[in-house]
Parts: sequence; structure tokens; C-alpha cells
Amino acid sequence: MSSEQAARGVINLSESDSSLVNEIKELGGEELMECIQCAKCAAACPMVLAGFPFFNKRIIQAIFLGLRDALLDDSSIWACQSCNRCTEVCPREVNPFEIIQAMRRVAIREFALPTLSIEGLKSLYDTGHAVYLAGAGNTRVKVGLPEKPPSTVANPDALKELQAVIRKTALADLGIIPMDEPGV
Repeated sequence: MSSEQAARGVINLSESDSSLVNEIKELGGEELMECIQCAKCAAACPMVLAGFPFFNKRIIQAIFLGLRDALLDDSSIWACQSCNRCTEVCPREVNPFEIIQAMRRVAIREFALPTLSIEGLKSLYDTGHAVYLAGAGNTRVKVGLPEKPPSTVANPDALKELQAVIRKTALADLGIIPMDEPGV
């Protein structure tokens, strides 16, 4: 798609990538072809309210159309908050969340990540959380919670295991996490 076409919102179907559907199915979106574009997922999606151009239904539609470059050029696939509301309401058990995750895997293969995603991935590797406020301990204590959440933050062994798993994924190829650490 040319930049002029993109600016006008024109989609040239003759330039679509028909292999994208198969790639998404192989990367975890096995039920993709069951989607009937009923929009129940869109009705439940916070991304719609936030105004992202591609939300779950439109991501699936773009995949059907083979619009790989349009999806990779837009940061919407990284805006999904993994709430799984879409999956809960889908009458066809398509699991739109997994399709978005599969599209993220495509983006990682293509090294097409927005800056904020890179920061989130670094944080995931360092703390076990994509978004983690290091100074939140005092606030947690004030409301009667333990200083550290019962997650990788409070369990260094679990964090080491998570880091080992991440180092064996395509994320390691991005160069944003250490490849090898001493003693690992």
C-alpha cells in the first residue's frame, strides 16, 4: 500500500498478503476462520473506546484481507490489554485475544515493535511485569497489601525461570534483553 493510499484510507486488495491467514493460524490463531465478523468482540473491547484504528474485529478483518503491512505499521496490536472480554463473548469460540497474540508474534518476527512495547518487554524481562511501578510498595502497604505483589517481584526464582523462557523465544533476537547472563 502506498503512503498516498494509506493517507486516504484506500485498501488495495491486489496487494494483499494471502499467506498472513496461514501464518496467524500456525502462531496460535487456529480458530481464525471461524470468525463471522459479528462484532461481539468489538462491543466488549476497551480498545474500541480508546479509539485505536485496529481493534480485535478489525485486526481479524485486516488479517483476512492480508493487510500485513498495515497491521505492522500501526501500534494497535500492542494496545490489547489481555482482558479476554472478546474471548468470553465470542459465539464462535474464535478467541480473538489469541489472534492478536499471533499477530504480535508476526510483528516480532518482522522486528516491527513500537517504542513503548520495547520498554514493556524490557520491564517484563527485568521484573516479570510489562508495567511495574517500582515505588508502589508503600501504596500497597497503606491499603493493607504486602509490599510486593505475589508474583515474580516477590519470587526471584520465578523471575529467573521467566527470564530463561524469554531468552529462548524470538524476543531474544530483538536485542532488547541480555542473551546470556552469568550463572544462568
